[in-house]
Amino acid sequence: MGNLEQYRQLICSILTEHTKIPYSYGNIQHETIFDREQDRYLVMILGREPVPELSPTATRRVHGCLIHIDIIDGKIWIQRDGTEEGVATELVRAGVPKDRIVLGFRSEELRKDSEYAVA
Repeated sequence: MGNLEQYRQLICSILTEHTKIPYSYGNIQHETIFDREQDRYLVMILGREPVPELSPTATRRVHGCLIHIDIIDGKIWIQRDGTEEGVATELVRAGVPKDRIVLGFRSEELRKDSEYAVA
């Protein structure tokens, strides 16, 4: 696998699947943001989660980025990965070569020692 359009479709498919996984607690929603022109793909989370240490009914707002992937110079850059299994593992299982995946959330020094692309 190596064509940009295939990468775009695969990333959108994987990220959409992650929005179907329910949170184990709280009222948390998932939202995908796909910018195909800039090749930027995100799964955001937002909602409220319980804060039992404050009171039985207390909640706090949750808002953040669960997954952030960019396509830069033909490579898939994983900028943020808040999943248990790891998006890189899913991409490899789908046929993306490891040398086309950059673990951008790690420093370049750590990336040098991985099986994945450095940049």
